[in-house]
Amino acid sequence: MDIRNARRWAEPGAKRYVGALMVVLAAFLVRSLLHPVLDHSMPGVFFVCAAIIVEFTWGLGPAIMAMIVSIPIFDFFFVPPFRDIAELDRRDVLIVAGFMLITPLAVALIERLRRAQYRAELLAEVAQTRYEMLLRAENERMVLSDSVQLGNALMTYLTKHLDSIFYLANPATHYQFIDEHFRRETGVSPDVVQRDGLRALLHPEDAQRLAGLFSVEGELPPPGAYNLRVRMHDGDFDMIHCELQHFRAHVGTYVILRLHAGPTVRPVNTVTPLHAVVPASASTTSSTANAADKLEVMQTPGVCGGV
Repeated sequence: MDIRNARRWAEPGAKRYVGALMVVLAAFLVRSLLHPVLDHSMPGVFFVCAAIIVEFTWGLGPAIMAMIVSIPIFDFFFVPPFRDIAELDRRDVLIVAGFMLITPLAVALIERLRRAQYRAELLAEVAQTRYEMLLRAENERMVLSDSVQLGNALMTYLTKHLDSIFYLANPATHYQFIDEHFRRETGVSPDVVQRDGLRALLHPEDAQRLAGLFSVEGELPPPGAYNLRVRMHDGDFDMIHCELQHFRAHVGTYVILRLHAGPTVRPVNTVTPLHAVVPASASTTSSTANAADKLEVMQTPGVCGGV
C-alpha cells in the first residue's frame, strides 16, 4: 500500500525551528562549561548530538537548520585560534569536513527510520479502521439475517394460529398487544388493561407465575401448555387452556399466548373457550374482522396500545 504522507511524521509549525535553536544553544552552553577541561578537543561532538536530537524530535528541516547554525558556532568558539575568524587553517577544514560527514549521515538514517515508523502506524490505523468496518458489516448482516428468520417464523406462526392468539409482547421494546375481543369477554375495562397489561386479566397467582413475560430482567417461563385463570364480568375467574411460544431476536424476545384447543394441563375444572361467547351467526364476519385487526396490530403497536 502506498502511503504518500509518510514523510509528514513531524508536527508542522514554526515552533520546531525555535526548538532546534534552543537545542543548539543548550549544546553551546554545555560545551562552554566543559571548555576549560576539553580545551580544543571534540569541538563539534555536542553539536552533532544536538542535530541528532532535533532530527528525532522535529524532523529533517529543523535538523538541517541546526547543522548549518552549529558549524560557525563551534568553529569560532572551540577551534584554535579561539574567537578568530581571520585565520582558517587545515584544522578548521578537517573538523568541519568530519562534522559534515557524520551528521548528515546520522540525520538521514534517523529520518528514514522515523518515516518507516510513521508509515507502519498509518498502516495499523488503516487496518484497524477496516477491521471495525468489517465487524459492523458482519453485525448488520447477522441482525438482518435474524430479522428475516424471525419475520418468517412469526408470519408462519401468526397465519397458522391467527384466530387463537390473544397476547403478543416484547418487553425489550415495550410492545404489548392484547386481543380486543378477548379483553371484552373478560370484562376488564380498557383503562385497566392499558395500565397493567395482561396482569389485569389474570389471577394474581398466575400473574406471579408468568412474571417473566412482563419485564426484561425476569426469567421467561418455558414454552408449552398452561392453565390460566382469567377474570370474568362477574369478578370470578374462569380457567382457560393456552400455549406459550418464544421467538428470540436481537431486539428482545417475542412471547405469544394463544388459546389451545387440546386437553387441559391438569383437570381443575371444565374449560370454556372465551371466544365461544361470540355469536355463531357472526362467525365468518368475526373471523375475517379478527384476522384483519390482528394483522393491523402487528403493524401498529396493539389495539390496547403499547405499554
